[in-house]
Amino acid sequence: MTTRIKSGLLAGTLLATLAPLLTPATAHADDAADKAADAGMLKPIIVTADAMMSPLVVETDPKNPRQPVPPNDGAGYLKAIPGFSVIRKGGIDGDPVFRGQSGSRLNVLIDGSPMLGGCGMRMDPPTAYVFPESFDKITVLKGPQSVIHGGSAPGATVLIDRTTERFTSAGARATVSGLVGSWHRNDQLVDVAAGDSWGYVRAIGSRSHSGDYEDGDGRDVHSRYDRKSGTLIAGWTPDDKTTVEVSGDFSEAEAAYADRMMDGSKFDRQSYRLNVSRTDIAPFLTELSLNAYHDYVDHVMDRFTLRSWTGGMMAALSNPDRTSSGLRTRAKLAFGEQTSLVIGADYNHDRHRDRALSAAEYNAGVDYQDKARVKDMLIKTTGLFAEATRELGADSRLVGGYRLNIVK
Repeated sequence: MTTRIKSGLLAGTLLATLAPLLTPATAHADDAADKAADAGMLKPIIVTADAMMSPLVVETDPKNPRQPVPPNDGAGYLKAIPGFSVIRKGGIDGDPVFRGQSGSRLNVLIDGSPMLGGCGMRMDPPTAYVFPESFDKITVLKGPQSVIHGGSAPGATVLIDRTTERFTSAGARATVSGLVGSWHRNDQLVDVAAGDSWGYVRAIGSRSHSGDYEDGDGRDVHSRYDRKSGTLIAGWTPDDKTTVEVSGDFSEAEAAYADRMMDGSKFDRQSYRLNVSRTDIAPFLTELSLNAYHDYVDHVMDRFTLRSWTGGMMAALSNPDRTSSGLRTRAKLAFGEQTSLVIGADYNHDRHRDRALSAAEYNAGVDYQDKARVKDMLIKTTGLFAEATRELGADSRLVGGYRLNIVK
């Protein structure tokens, strides 16, 4: 077996021989190779995957071309990373599973902040609100190997981040991409940034659409979807060590489901973030950061917007919403070149509400938006954490951490 690492990809070539290749010593090498090929040697198999940057850590650029082309949601993209699978609900909005673990056993952080869906049946998991190509980096931390990003994640932690590159002088840069596929699949992305050494502004817009696909008998399968998102980012960089960034995310979507009696007719998200960071503050204090966030998710599942009303006693509509706000502060300390310590604290205020529309109310012409929402969950979480790393050599290190979460 031979392995090569090139451009962040790991390529392995495996050659298997089905017949002995023993030849007389006087045979010419080329003749032996030809005879071996005729004897049934298999063609080379090329395996391609993202190279691991460090043990149990996978980093990938969601803007890079990828085969097979994933659905335009976070779970569909994660499925391309070894270890992940998806509980597929339709064309989009699948629920990611890592090594058999899903739900609360996976932490999903968007730009450093936890993201949660509204539906109690996980029809809108956190990755449903992720438009992969509008981000710059996706990092998977396999297993419960870190306490920095929150607790209760024995499966993995997924970090989905935008990292706007600083400008050293006045200028602009842009990324534009498009995709066209079967069943009217078409995706578009525009990512434009401009700035100077003092700061930058960035605007990102994405859209994805697919119609119903046809099965083997030529019948339409109820599976169409539409997704749109917009992002605005403004950053202030007064010096090489300081960054102050504010951002807003807005998205909406709808998706038809062939496997159930309801469709996702509304996936609306509004998010606001403030990130402040400074590096090289003192010889022992190498980094200090503060992150504040506010997320609002409004989700609707119903039986009549994307399909014809079929009647029955089942509820006609469910409309949960969720508001999550919080902040986190973190400091990184250095004790020599081989030892570092990260300490910090975080707080999260999580409120969930719900309202529904019965079949009788729908038939009577009741508008669900006229009904009052009922608060059914309020969770306040305060966390304290510390994680130390000791470099033992070029290929080994020792990591230990502790986290205390107080949940009310």
